[in-house]
Amino acid sequence: MKNKKIIIITFGAVLFAIVTYLTFTLLNNDKNDVTVKEKTAITKSGGNTQVETSVIEIDEQREETIEEEFPNDTSEYAIQDAIHGMSHQKVIAEEKWGFLPLTQERVKRLIEVVEMNESKYIHASTYLRILERWENNDFTQADKDHNAVWKLQGGTIGKASGVLSLDEEKAFIKKHFNIKAKAVTSESN
Repeated sequence: MKNKKIIIITFGAVLFAIVTYLTFTLLNNDKNDVTVKEKTAITKSGGNTQVETSVIEIDEQREETIEEEFPNDTSEYAIQDAIHGMSHQKVIAEEKWGFLPLTQERVKRLIEVVEMNESKYIHASTYLRILERWENNDFTQADKDHNAVWKLQGGTIGKASGVLSLDEEKAFIKKHFNIKAKAVTSESN
């Protein structure tokens, strides 16, 4: 009788684990459709020295407009969440929750929204500093950018410890986004 209870409890736990895993996998399998291209960007480093680097540029195939995704009255927390989610494409961290393709369209729209709400957002200057660097394809401080927003959100797990290499970023994109097309050629900024 005791063995029968153990078998039933074990079977129930295993069945629960399988159902939970399948549900989580199926519900979280709606990856964003993106096109990817590698390009050469010229960024400013230290003083006014220009540095040429390779960056990955993503274009997202959207179902809603960028203005619908981030309306003029977007909350400050939603801005933080967007920056945090986009930063995951660029940073090394033990844990990453939330993935949002880092696109120039999204960065530009977030800059517009933050500028419109500068007097309402407590940390507007932090967001603008990050987003303006990203608008100029400067991701050299993406780990620090991630951690600044992560701290504002009360982060305790998943602190960024560095910036991904180009190959690591490509692997991240392949894992978390549905690549529809890949540009063959590189282009300059």
